[in-house]
Amino acid sequence: MRRYEVRHLLVLLAFVAMPALAGWKQDYARGLEAAKDGRWDDVQRYMESALADNAKPAKRVRLYGQRFEAYAPQHYAGLAALRLGDCDKALAFWSQAANKVVANSNSELAEAETQGRAECSNRLVRQGKTTPTEAPATARQTPTPAPAPERAPPPPRAVVKAPPPAPPPTVDSRGSSSISTQILRPLVDAYLSGRYNDVIKLSNQVPPTPSLRWQMLTLRAAAAYNLSQLEQSDNAAGIARKAADQARSTDPSRKPDTKYFSPKFIRFFNGR
Repeated sequence: MRRYEVRHLLVLLAFVAMPALAGWKQDYARGLEAAKDGRWDDVQRYMESALADNAKPAKRVRLYGQRFEAYAPQHYAGLAALRLGDCDKALAFWSQAANKVVANSNSELAEAETQGRAECSNRLVRQGKTTPTEAPATARQTPTPAPAPERAPPPPRAVVKAPPPAPPPTVDSRGSSSISTQILRPLVDAYLSGRYNDVIKLSNQVPPTPSLRWQMLTLRAAAAYNLSQLEQSDNAAGIARKAADQARSTDPSRKPDTKYFSPKFIRFFNGR
């Protein structure tokens, strides 16, 4: 097996061992990907969902594996509001004290907010308004005409740090690594892309070993569980329950890792 295939297999196997992030981490990671693609409606939805579960920004958190990011949901929620034309909402998010601490410690976030405030200032002055943080010098002061607006800068790209190279896996006499690659690669690729329906379709096959069967069923359960939480499928909850039961029957000794699975999913997986 070529070195590239071995390394890719290790990434796939590691990911299957941690298919579901804690709720707010999963929403935040999806929001970062949506910001990178300029899907601002999705950014707003995911960041506000993350804020509902964890509204405390942090300079550095581990989302999963070796991926560490600044946790700044207010920053990205404000950026989404700016791109969707709501400057008041953007400035309200950015003015929160906790967000300022994290944003000011990150040059990329600080620059994006500085540019966003300038853009909002120009917009509001053109509309005959002042920004929420400004107060007129006198009651009858005439605002200074704003200069011609410049083209808005492109949104900052979310930085995704690649995990370090993994050591080669152990390959048994039956060539299990090759089989693992063939079975798990399309499942993991679909899951990483948020194509949970594809995960369910691809996981109908039965893997040849108990270990692979447990991994596939756990991934299938996680994908279906996410669909049920998003209310995107009427029968997703039933599929998730059946897959979780089958995974436990395949290997009762294996348990979901609490570092990577949300408490809700662990309770669901354990049948509680």
